[in-house]
Amino acid sequence: KGIDREFYLLFSIFDENDSWYLNKNIEAFTGDPSKVDENDADFKESNKMHAVNGYLFGNLPGLAMCKDDKVSWHLIGLGSHYDMHGVHFQGNTIDLRGTTRDGMALFPHLSGTALMQPDRVGTFKVVCRTFDHFVGGMKHLYEVSSCRNTTRGQQQRGAMRLYYIAAEEVEWDYASNKSSAPKMYNVSSNEERYSKQKMLAGIGPLIVEGELYRKSSINHHIFCFNLGPLLHAEVGDSVLIVFKNKASRPYSISAHGIEEVAALGKIVLSVSGEINTYRWNVPERSGPGKTDPNCITWVYYSTVNFVK
Repeated sequence: KGIDREFYLLFSIFDENDSWYLNKNIEAFTGDPSKVDENDADFKESNKMHAVNGYLFGNLPGLAMCKDDKVSWHLIGLGSHYDMHGVHFQGNTIDLRGTTRDGMALFPHLSGTALMQPDRVGTFKVVCRTFDHFVGGMKHLYEVSSCRNTTRGQQQRGAMRLYYIAAEEVEWDYASNKSSAPKMYNVSSNEERYSKQKMLAGIGPLIVEGELYRKSSINHHIFCFNLGPLLHAEVGDSVLIVFKNKASRPYSISAHGIEEVAALGKIVLSVSGEINTYRWNVPERSGPGKTDPNCITWVYYSTVNFVK
């Protein structure tokens, strides 16, 4: 009752190595069946289909809705212990039992329902963020159309918050104190077994406060290990990010849960040495839900190459 659209999504890895038709498929679709090694690890992996409703790589049809529709997503997990999924909805937030989220953890033989009322027109991704599943094709698109005469978009009535953020590569030594290494790992004190790894300090949390809880202070330059600075905003605010890429390859900056102005699901990247300005709006749907605390946290990071 009161729902305009319902969608059922089954997330599961279908292992075609167990198919009764495996040998027939080898004979029909390989150039030389005698050279196919059914026990080869790469061959076995290629037959594992990381699917949503049996579809891979954006081919799932029918995920269409109208702006301001009340949408119910029924998410189902099925399979083995490998089927642990982090389902993420790009572009809009969901109501999950009274909490505001944009994703949901899904485990084998469990299900859940998420409610959404999309407020943006465009094409957005619904994906599993578990790396192996994401690379294997568990990523699809849902489309939001303007089907009726709707009221004008929500006006941002709050403050404009300005932040300066840089992506910078630094040398990170995971074992700076090696005095205990010879005793613990039975290696010679002359041997160097620890290598310095490069990392990017470019991810961090965005705190969104609700209408009933306001703070006047903004924290700058707070770093938590390799996290970027902590950003604060309230419902109705806009956040302006001046982003400088001081790294050696392209990066961007993107946040969960908020409205990225002019992005519409596309990545706005910054090449090495470039400075770009990104604007995020914080609409009502980005704030705390009925059962959330007064402040909730969204993460931001580069989306140029999600897997890396």
